[in-house]
Amino acid sequence: MHFALAYQDEARCPAFLNGLIHEEFSDDGHDRPMQYAWHYATGDSPLADLPAELWLITKDRAYDFDFHTQFDGHVVSGEFLALMRATDTGGWQAAKLNVVSSKGRRIPAKDYYFVKFPRTELLKVEDVVDLAGSRIDFRRDGQIKKVWELRFGTPPERDLFLFDSIPLLGVAFCSERFAEAARRFGPRGVTFVELPDIGTVQSA
Repeated sequence: MHFALAYQDEARCPAFLNGLIHEEFSDDGHDRPMQYAWHYATGDSPLADLPAELWLITKDRAYDFDFHTQFDGHVVSGEFLALMRATDTGGWQAAKLNVVSSKGRRIPAKDYYFVKFPRTELLKVEDVVDLAGSRIDFRRDGQIKKVWELRFGTPPERDLFLFDSIPLLGVAFCSERFAEAARRFGPRGVTFVELPDIGTVQSA
């Protein structure tokens, strides 16, 4: 059995982080674009490696989530990162996040990290998904438009993974083993939804 990581509305677990990530602190960092080679690359060019440390400069007052997808990556707590390290989650990079206000003051928050999976680690839909058994709307050119219900034909061996298809970009999926291990520490802001229900939820 596999699950999609879905957003769960809880206190101090916003659906959108009102800030931006930078390589150093600046008082306008929450409004300044993220123009970094580790964030964006043209064409098929690989992204640069993440720095060891980054700054999330935010207008939010406090955070208490464990997993959040934004900035073309994922902001995860130390507990969630430890689980990723203890299971088969493929290749990824993590940078320590300093979470501060626009005045440079640390806001009430857990220890956070910014995680990115390189493009080479993203799985191809056609290699995993049972297209005939899933409910998927396709565009005229054959690209996926909307996923209502998902079923895997050849389940991945990894415990946490992502796909390269645009409608599924950023949606994290996991094994039953990973979900059970996560539930033991009670992650906030995220819940684990069975694949047939993916069309009814917001990704975490």
